[in-house]
Amino acid sequence: MSKRRATAKHSIGPGFRSRPAWIAVIGWWSAVVLAIVATVLLNSWLADETRIGAQRAGIWLAGFAALAAITGWVGSIGSVLKDDGRVRAGASCLLAIPIVSLVMGIIAVSSTVERPTDPLPVLWVIISGLLLLVGTLLIVLPEHLGTS
Repeated sequence: MSKRRATAKHSIGPGFRSRPAWIAVIGWWSAVVLAIVATVLLNSWLADETRIGAQRAGIWLAGFAALAAITGWVGSIGSVLKDDGRVRAGASCLLAIPIVSLVMGIIAVSSTVERPTDPLPVLWVIISGLLLLVGTLLIVLPEHLGTS
């Protein structure tokens, strides 16, 4: 019986991704989409302050984006602990997003006071976007791609 259980655990195949890996990818991409929509709504409210509904929806969506980012972060931690190989490398890329954000935030607080035209926000978006894209591709793409 124990032999059957042990083989059933490993007989899933090389293309298997754990549930935390999928949760991480879905969480991070949901956070990105929700944050973009929240920013658009809040900007439209700032352009015309009579749009109170846009303000409320933007604030709620920003909160949901933060919740989705936390979900993605927890999923990334679970995937790093549970998966192996390429999927673990992808989860590590996703796990690096909050670390990069923290470092860029610390640098930006001290830098933007003295030099408000620093390219730090652009660098943060580029680095975070690359980590998100590479991490997603490493997790989602099939295992047999690139092999003959």
